[in-house]
Amino acid sequence: MALLQVNEPHSSDEIEVHLYAGKEDLNEVDSRQEMDEEGRRQLEGAKRNWTSQEKWPLYQYRWLLREYFAEFFGTFFLISFGDGVCATTKFNAAEMPGYQANASYLAITFGWAFGLCIALFISMGVSGGHLNPAVTLANCLFGTFPWKKAPGFILAQVLGAMAGAANVYGLFKPHFDEGERRLLPGETMTSVFGGIFCTYPGVPNSYAVWSELFNTMALMMGILGLCDDRMTPAINYKPIAVGLLVFTIGITTGVNSGYAINPARDLGPRIFTAMLWGKEPFTLYNYYFWIPTFVPILGAVLGMFLYACFIIPART
Repeated sequence: MALLQVNEPHSSDEIEVHLYAGKEDLNEVDSRQEMDEEGRRQLEGAKRNWTSQEKWPLYQYRWLLREYFAEFFGTFFLISFGDGVCATTKFNAAEMPGYQANASYLAITFGWAFGLCIALFISMGVSGGHLNPAVTLANCLFGTFPWKKAPGFILAQVLGAMAGAANVYGLFKPHFDEGERRLLPGETMTSVFGGIFCTYPGVPNSYAVWSELFNTMALMMGILGLCDDRMTPAINYKPIAVGLLVFTIGITTGVNSGYAINPARDLGPRIFTAMLWGKEPFTLYNYYFWIPTFVPILGAVLGMFLYACFIIPART
């Protein structure tokens, strides 16, 4: 494959050429300085590989859209694993009446945390691993991410979340079909199974607002601290550290609002379930959907503001 990446030289006579870069990157490397024979062979081979790939009309578009693909697939796997563990615990509890609710919640929290780790390993090296419109918009507001990329990132995140929800529905469809046959009078698919896909409150909506605001603020400040290379010595462990951050949020305060802390994580599956079961995912609990859709954006902005104002790295 011709997608290439060229790293800055570590010394005056060292140049690294990787198998993933653009044509302009190769020309830049070629014009820098003399290389040893092995480096020259790598560069010429990469150029030939690029020339052959250029003949594929869609190749340049794949390169240009690589960040959006990373956001799509990162969010897809996040929702596939997160909603998947919710479905697993739901149907396992239905088949095993003695299954403890606290064990189920612990499994869900672990599933989301580890699922986020995998999603970040897939996407972080390409797009930064936002996977969250609140993170994208907060970075735009503080000038650390270009506004022109925001619509594409958010669209990729929401579509990835919808695709992840559809994947979980397909994986567990026999269970959903059996559950539909067993619905009691007054029950609906959304009221019984909607919590697998998106969040619903365990407290009045006013308390859920505060919960989502606090949790997303904590998420944003934690991410900034973990990813600030002036602060952390363990920069290569960011995906695991962010996963542990989400685990901490979920295990401590998640019962209030389901800790959406991510508009795409909630809105994408909510749209998908509305397509399946009607408008109820948007109308339940006094139109609760607006809280996980909009409040995390405010929480992320608040977290970024507090971090910028009050967390002063020792190395500045």
